[in-house]
Amino acid sequence: MGQAHDEMAERLVRAKRQVTEELAKQGTPEYDHRAYERAVEAERKVSDELEQAGGAPA
Repeated sequence: MGQAHDEMAERLVRAKRQVTEELAKQGTPEYDHRAYERAVEAERKVSDELEQAGGAPA
């Protein structure tokens, strides 16, 4: 589709990675539910942007 689409797709990959990293901390002293919620919300926003731009979320 183009460079903008590729950049959004890369942002989505990074957001998904952040969610996974935060989720992996669950049950440990490093886990912060607020950080996890922020990561999930950021992933949702990027996914919505990509969908509106005409690309399917990964």
